Amino acid sequence: MNPTPQVLILGGGPAGTAAARLLARWGLEAVVVERSPDPDRAAPSLAESLPPSARKVLAATGLLGVVEAGGFLANSGNTALWGGEGRRDDFAGGAAGFHILRSRFDALLRGAAAEAGAEIVTGVTRLPERGADGEGWRVEVVLDGGQRVGVQPGWILDCTGRAGLLGRRYRVLEAEAPTLAVVRRYRNDSGWENVIATHALVESFGRGWAWSVPTSETERHVAVMLDPQLNAVMEGAADLSAALEAEIANTALMHSITTPAVPVGDAWAVTASMYTSSRFASGRALLVGDAASFADPMSSYGVKKALASAWLAAVTVNTAICTPELAETAADFYGRREQAMYGSLREGLATQVAETGLGGEGTVDTGESATAGPGTAAPEDAFWDRRARWLADRPEAATDANSPDGPSAEALRDDPDVRAAFHALRLGSGRLRVGRRDTIDRPLVIGNRIRLAPALVTPRFPAGVRYFRDVDLLRVVHLATGSVNPGALYEAYSEWAAREDLPPVDLANFIGVVALMIADGVLVPGVGPGAVPAR
Repeated sequence: MNPTPQVLILGGGPAGTAAARLLARWGLEAVVVERSPDPDRAAPSLAESLPPSARKVLAATGLLGVVEAGGFLANSGNTALWGGEGRRDDFAGGAAGFHILRSRFDALLRGAAAEAGAEIVTGVTRLPERGADGEGWRVEVVLDGGQRVGVQPGWILDCTGRAGLLGRRYRVLEAEAPTLAVVRRYRNDSGWENVIATHALVESFGRGWAWSVPTSETERHVAVMLDPQLNAVMEGAADLSAALEAEIANTALMHSITTPAVPVGDAWAVTASMYTSSRFASGRALLVGDAASFADPMSSYGVKKALASAWLAAVTVNTAICTPELAETAADFYGRREQAMYGSLREGLATQVAETGLGGEGTVDTGESATAGPGTAAPEDAFWDRRARWLADRPEAATDANSPDGPSAEALRDDPDVRAAFHALRLGSGRLRVGRRDTIDRPLVIGNRIRLAPALVTPRFPAGVRYFRDVDLLRVVHLATGSVNPGALYEAYSEWAAREDLPPVDLANFIGVVALMIADGVLVPGVGPGAVPAR
């Protein structure tokens, strides 16, 4: 093992191996230290779902083909029994996602990282210490076999998940709403008659919520999410499996699939409480994936968030090594993006809590339930009431228009100006001319680096925005002057994207982007027969 690698990655999970694969493919030396498995302490492998939207980040990390060839069960959609709305089956449009078993998924990603040229070693890493310059780090790695190696890497990526070898120094616990996940495997050799075999299942009930993820046509993982401070059944239970069955009895959908099924092994519990970090970059070290923050599993982001964090961490380190003068700018950009990502997921959690129709102001007085002890029954809606009150006290999430996914489409969907421009574009076909085109230089991800590049300044985005729904707004402005109508503009943009080897842009998304630019005065409708009317 080289004692001075360019990048030392602590942890061989999805975040660590995805970052290592990218860095190695970009010609950098990446060494991953994976903890040796301890069969006496290892919990059963957990099933997780990757939604269809995860294909984008899998492609960005070069792992889509690897996962597609992995033989995982397709994730064709979700079945929900949430709040009082009744059962809802939502089907994935287009390409499906993946239901994964983490042990096999992680092994595939480690193999892909090694194939790309990353070095993967097994051992134990001691707590990193600051180097003499105050920016770098010193790390002692105890390899399998007992050899001790003192390592002084150029950069460290802490990808050690919830353990957070370095990240726990900066951890901020969201202790107001702790969550415990209790999980068990079930098998039904006759198949799942009352649910779609390739659907993930989610269900809310008064004492918490539950999910189920299939790993094959006949086997599923079922989990119940509970507040350990409120749940007397789980507290001190001698038999975790029996306690889980007692909670499943409070559900409808999960009870219907587990009743005819056979349990496989005993139940186990994992902590699923939310947390974030006071900082995400410290000197030449980044906190990545779950080492940086962990969102409530209700967000369904899980592995997708870890991969997105790994991609941006790899871009940040590549930028710092290739252009040292931008190292501080890149690290600051990474920290703001991680903070914004966590804030966005927390905002989404607030929406999902509200949709249960449980909890909230005036529903339950939880003054005593927070300290309920053994034998004390918590109020039926205490789980949701506590979360509703906690989320109501949280500040609004910081938004970043230049996130990898661009501005929030949901936030703009109901904007009356954008909607009016969108409907006008569907009716008209006239030329667009360029109106406002103010720009400002700001850090943006371009290719595999963070660069200072011009971004549009508009009333909605005074700090500047460059991309929306994968569309380069400045390129749209440039092409608009030579296009006779919005259709021709779309064709011109599609031809440019193909030349640049960029993914194709959906026509509806592109028209939505043009509508946003009209609403903000960047593009102005022309006049004449068939023209888009001015507003």
